[in-house]
Amino acid sequence: MKRIVALFAIVVLVVGSLSGCANIQDDRTRTQTEGTLIGAGAGAAIGAGVGAIVGGGRGALIGAGVGALTGGMAGLFVGTHVANQKAKFASEEAWLDACLQQAEKTNNALKTYNAELTTQIADLDKQTKQLQTAYAARQADKKQLIAGQNAIEGKIKETNQVIAGIEREIAGQQKVLAEAKADTSRSDESALLEAEIAALNRQKAKLEEANKQLATMSARISV
Repeated sequence: MKRIVALFAIVVLVVGSLSGCANIQDDRTRTQTEGTLIGAGAGAAIGAGVGAIVGGGRGALIGAGVGALTGGMAGLFVGTHVANQKAKFASEEAWLDACLQQAEKTNNALKTYNAELTTQIADLDKQTKQLQTAYAARQADKKQLIAGQNAIEGKIKETNQVIAGIEREIAGQQKVLAEAKADTSRSDESALLEAEIAALNRQKAKLEEANKQLATMSARISV
């Protein structure tokens, strides 16, 4: 019952936050904010389901955290990328600055996400091992394992969507980098943007490794 109340509270929070988005005037910012809130709410609900299956009340809390992180990241990639909005800027310098800021923002979000996800996956790893042991001891049934596996597979799919968003971010920034490199007066911006793209690739690799860990957990409780 408490878990149902907690999930209802998540939904209420998200809906309430969305109503405030109407006051955001910039289309991209509003769309991106709405996407982040929706993604975080849906992700938290899915994650709580995983945690409740494999770890009881404490597991639900951990699972909700994992879901909210992944859902929130997915929301960051909603809307038209600033790389495709050059005409809106007064100068190429302003456009390049905006593209660089977008890359930095995404990298910062991914660093936080990956750091927290690593800790939470470690907790989920313990919980799936406990479920596996409980099943072997006839203290958990096949339905619980199947439900847990399905939920984790859903998490893998969701994480893959975030990876796809990162790939779109990298592709957009690569186009900007090519244009910046064509102008020898933009060597400083080119170097900074190239470093951010390299960082995006590193964060993507970490996320792909996390997905492999989730796949291992799914296989562990497969029946």
